[in-house]
Amino acid sequence: MYKLKQVFAMDMQNLLTNPMWIFYAVGFPLALVLLLGFLASGSFGNAVTSYDYYGVALMVFAIFNASTFSANSFMEERIKSPNMRIVYSPARPWFIHFSKVIATTVFCTAANILVAAILHFTVGVNYGGLNGLYLAAIMLLSVLFFSALGVLVCCILRDESSANNVLSLLLALFAVLGGVFFPVDGFGKAISAASWISPAKWILVTCLRIIYDSDFSMFLPACVVLALLSVATVAMSGLVFKGEEYI
Repeated sequence: MYKLKQVFAMDMQNLLTNPMWIFYAVGFPLALVLLLGFLASGSFGNAVTSYDYYGVALMVFAIFNASTFSANSFMEERIKSPNMRIVYSPARPWFIHFSKVIATTVFCTAANILVAAILHFTVGVNYGGLNGLYLAAIMLLSVLFFSALGVLVCCILRDESSANNVLSLLLALFAVLGGVFFPVDGFGKAISAASWISPAKWILVTCLRIIYDSDFSMFLPACVVLALLSVATVAMSGLVFKGEEYI
């Protein structure tokens, strides 16, 4: 476990010392919520403001981006050199990909909590008061799954550029279909039903129900599904990852 802690510390340092990643994790979603909340202010009522909706919806989008962080921290050239030393060291090879998942989960969860706190205290985004603890649990499990997904795609494709292209396309599809940028329920029953294919849809609906209705009926199923998907994705990465091919 000592070796795993060392690898984890190295991965956290890489994440925390990259200004662009910090901006993309904190500055970008914050600016996007403020911009879209302002532009759509006339399309929402008083009970649920545009800032309330986008403060939650774009948090889901930020969660999705955990996959790109884990992919980049796994395959970026400046990070591959120390990872290559791990391949030839007594440490177990699965430390490489597993540590990236945990480090990205910690980094993105902390960034999302910071963004949520700023939005709450600046533009009054409603996160449900004490019910926000349930949102934090869903967010943590969601970040864990998408971090693992990013690593898995890298393990399969073995190329950072290809992995980013696939992830960007997949996440954009999930976001649009799930109603992250605009509600899709008004486009007809077929589109509304198809939107449930996207994880963004059921994560967003679960969060909104908890905030505004104190409805926790979807909370446990969502947590169980996300936990199982995370375990399965990490296990698949362990099966697919080959240290000699990573080099």
